[in-house]
Amino acid sequence: MADRKITPIPTLPKEILRAIDNDTLAIFIGAGVSRLLGCMGWDELAKNLARTCFHTKTNGGASCISYKEMKTISQYPDHKKTISICRHILKKEGLLHIFYQELEDSLKPNEELAKSQNIYDEIYGLRGLFITTNIDQHFDNKFIRSRIVYQPKDFYPENIDRTKLYHIHGSIVDKDSIIFTVPQYIERYNDAKFRAFLQRIFDDYVVLFVGYGLAEFELLDFLITKVDSKQGKELRHFTLQGFYRGEENILEFEEAYYNQMGIRILAYEKDERGYHQLFEVIKVWNRQINQTSTYLYDSRKQIEEIIKSYGK
Repeated sequence: MADRKITPIPTLPKEILRAIDNDTLAIFIGAGVSRLLGCMGWDELAKNLARTCFHTKTNGGASCISYKEMKTISQYPDHKKTISICRHILKKEGLLHIFYQELEDSLKPNEELAKSQNIYDEIYGLRGLFITTNIDQHFDNKFIRSRIVYQPKDFYPENIDRTKLYHIHGSIVDKDSIIFTVPQYIERYNDAKFRAFLQRIFDDYVVLFVGYGLAEFELLDFLITKVDSKQGKELRHFTLQGFYRGEENILEFEEAYYNQMGIRILAYEKDERGYHQLFEVIKVWNRQINQTSTYLYDSRKQIEEIIKSYGK
């Protein structure tokens, strides 16, 4: 690893360029992307919900939980466990609407960030098949409403459509579609049609993961235990991950983990801007793609052919 340095902008892999030209790039968008707009992460939401349970009174006038219970559930390393428990507590007291209000508040962006460096604008420029585990609507405005999929019955493995946005963990527009409890995850990832949908993507597309950390990578478990990939351990999928300058040894350790699933880490240096450097990475990649990809040439050629056909 001594000759491999972590740089602010990682090299754009030729496999991703080819996938764009061949319409076989799939981009999985995680919570880290929406956090760059100022949305809360699972950790912050979990702590807020625990505090809300403590400060909220039941019909009998007592707090839903004690201070000790609040501190205990706030410290669980599994933030989704805390969120699930808080939902159960509020639902039991007939206060489920408070849970969903906290959830909706956590998804609100910082308006200045949304205007000045909206990473979704840059991601859309990568022209892939877009799948997100986020429940917010910050990417939805790039798609026709009827092309936004979030109901599990609509994940068809035989009809994957690049003009659609797939919310595979549900959407805030339909609270019943959202999954965040352990039983819900188990049910979703053990559904035969849903597994076939994901397997088709991992088999037929080059996949780029953006905005994922190990703590929220349910998809990794799927890759390890559920997918009998045709490609074996070939490193044909990618994940963008931030590291500090000089952490090449840490990068090597993480590669040993990710490579088992056929995923290659594309490391970027986060010393100056933290995870906001991810925005710069996607922005630079977009410029490089437009300079080297045949996509624009092919699109221009199609437009010229359409114009000619109308002139006849």
